[in-house]
Amino acid sequence: MISRILVGIDGSKSSWVASDYGIYLSKKLKKPVIGVHIVDIRLLETPFVEDLAGALGFTTYADITPKLKEVLDERGRVLLDQFAKKCREAGADCSIAQAFGIVANELVEMADPDDLIIVGKTGIHNKFAPLFLGSTSEAVARKSKCPVMISTDKFLEIRKVILAFDGREKSIHAAQYINDLYNNLGIEELTVITVLEEKSEKEKHIKDLLDSSLKVPYKLNFLYGYPDEEIERFIIDNKDKYQLITMGAYGESRIKELILGSTTSFIINKSPIPVLLVK
Repeated sequence: MISRILVGIDGSKSSWVASDYGIYLSKKLKKPVIGVHIVDIRLLETPFVEDLAGALGFTTYADITPKLKEVLDERGRVLLDQFAKKCREAGADCSIAQAFGIVANELVEMADPDDLIIVGKTGIHNKFAPLFLGSTSEAVARKSKCPVMISTDKFLEIRKVILAFDGREKSIHAAQYINDLYNNLGIEELTVITVLEEKSEKEKHIKDLLDSSLKVPYKLNFLYGYPDEEIERFIIDNKDKYQLITMGAYGESRIKELILGSTTSFIINKSPIPVLLVK
């Protein structure tokens, strides 16, 4: 079961929606929520600071670095104060934390295995994505030792949930995780989707695994084709019905992912509804 909920706050619309989910889950699960702001040290590194110093008329980037650090630090405090105010007004149990570092690394280090991290899909520095080599949300999801929820830009109460299930260990963990959330969140409908190449005896094996893993009512849909395409199609076709998709995170080896790509990464990027990833 979840011990704490950590929410990444960076001032973006997506992170404020993540905070809405953090507060919502805190109240539903009766667990503390922590608003976390990480001052990204990459904003203080030479190439970025040199460009900024030139634009502002500073003679050397060394002149601006301490001032920029101070500004970023103060900005973080303001954001966390806003989160704390929002949290108190909602009646949730909250606290705040701030640190300097690589955002994904610091956020992951703060979390324990029994925690839940919530981050927005697109952060405030999304325009610097080419410089930062990938999204923070995906980096958190890959590195985290606890489950990670990646929110979209709109908050919706979680009533109907999709579980993407392939029978492997991490998807079994995801199914077991749903057991704990089902009653506390008041989930009204759980739909399991499994993608196979074709109809086969694997369907019975999947059904047996689900019956032993899930302790709550569910509907099972078998889809046929490529997992990425079929899961994306199902989510998009039903985006107005469901408010969350849950799945095991990064089930393939890193080498296989490099060659074939990752279903987890694909769904993170394509899903129009929040994604809950379980290790």
